[in-house]
Amino acid sequence: LATGSDPSTLDPAKAYDTTSMSTARVLYRGLVDYGQGADIVPAVAREYSISPDGKVYKFKLRNDVRFHFDNDGKSPGRRVVAEDFRYAIERVLDPKTTSDGLSPFQIIDGGKEYSDAKEKDPLAKIHVRGIQVKGEDEISFTLAKTDLTFINWLTLPFAAAVPREWVQKIEKSGGELSENPNGCGPFRFVEWIHDSRLKIEKNPYYYDTSLPKSNGVELQIGGGDTLQMMRFELGDIDVYSLEETAAPDYLRLKRDPKWKGLIEHAPMMDVRYVAMNTELAPFNNKLVRQAVSYAVDKKRIVAIQAGRIEAAKGILPPGMPGYNANLKGLNYDPDKARALLKQAKYQADTPITFWYAETLWYPAAAQIIQENLKQIGMNVNLKKGTFPEVKTAAGQRRKIQMSIMGWLQDYPDPSNFLDVNLKTSAITETASLNRAFYSNPQVDKLLDAAAIELNRPLRLKMYGQAEQQIVNDAPWTPLAHTERYVAHQSWIEGYKLHPMWSARYEYVQVNR
Repeated sequence: LATGSDPSTLDPAKAYDTTSMSTARVLYRGLVDYGQGADIVPAVAREYSISPDGKVYKFKLRNDVRFHFDNDGKSPGRRVVAEDFRYAIERVLDPKTTSDGLSPFQIIDGGKEYSDAKEKDPLAKIHVRGIQVKGEDEISFTLAKTDLTFINWLTLPFAAAVPREWVQKIEKSGGELSENPNGCGPFRFVEWIHDSRLKIEKNPYYYDTSLPKSNGVELQIGGGDTLQMMRFELGDIDVYSLEETAAPDYLRLKRDPKWKGLIEHAPMMDVRYVAMNTELAPFNNKLVRQAVSYAVDKKRIVAIQAGRIEAAKGILPPGMPGYNANLKGLNYDPDKARALLKQAKYQADTPITFWYAETLWYPAAAQIIQENLKQIGMNVNLKKGTFPEVKTAAGQRRKIQMSIMGWLQDYPDPSNFLDVNLKTSAITETASLNRAFYSNPQVDKLLDAAAIELNRPLRLKMYGQAEQQIVNDAPWTPLAHTERYVAHQSWIEGYKLHPMWSARYEYVQVNR
């Protein structure tokens, strides 16, 4: 495979971007996973049950799952037990881990108290009240309130089994789990030479003996898009994502009969957006935020991607339950934007710093947005960085004013976009998923009510009301929804774009 930049991390507690998750999820395994579609199936759990009120989740584990390595680095490791899952989730809830999963997993009874206690005393020897372990084979989670989507969160790398003794050994020697991963997934770690390559190999002790289908995966990093495209066409690269490919090359490949039937296509189920920090001037003024949304010419941004993205009016992507094609967006209207700035008594004395990552189409979009804002009288300086740098900065409270970010679904429910990214409870001091630091009690009330509403049409109506209010408040300028295009060689079998995971390498095989 080829990619333009390194994964952010291979630590499952922190793997929350597309590149990191696709690799971390085949190194690690959780209690449950997705099947061929959006259906949830047992993984390390052999069976599970959910109480009628949606508050208690119980799991019984398989007895044939082992970690890749024992504590001296040799394989196979010891058996995976229930305590490994409690440790993994408590590690996510520990603020020092700086996990993006901290806020979502505080839904577990006692989760917030655990995080607060660890903040005050990092050495406190306590457990989360709502996580109960019974022997080696049983674990249960009791939630503070009904949450019908908690089972979906357990499919993510955050909730994958992690051996405590391995992490402690690595950290004691000054290392990080990201550089020394040890899970129980179908592949195990070989090496990671940053900005060059990342190699994983078949786990011969994987509990599902039919997987993986190949002996290993090598992710080749960097080298530039032109070189990667050339190597793919020469057959040196097996699978190649067309998201970052220049528009002329993408169109040429798409129209070439040689690649007919070898380009996979599916909606990304995402939203790319400009986050405006509502706690920092000038974006603590709603009128200024609205002006930005009216000023951005999304059609120009869409044009640079030659049909691989479509303009976004709101937060939810097409195909997501609750998507509203008739949502009233803040559409391109520079005159309206200027009038709003005048009403806000906006002064352009101090330039606004606008952060963006050197990935995808973000650099070109940032330049278009800079130009759009200049036309309405806003002075913007661009600041580029790697994706991990921008992601980290955007998640720190009162750190940056404005950034381009993106969100890809974890599961097909509007709560995964609205609650996770735009609810007050999603604001944290570091690794905040609410990167606009947006807080509206009216929106929170709607989202809280929707979370426990069992009447599906009424539930989706509440999310629709919340989304419209968010769009009106303009903490984000929604830019686009992405289409996935991935090309592969004729000798690659089993590569399919999964509706939940961008790729599932364990099912891919090479037949030359």
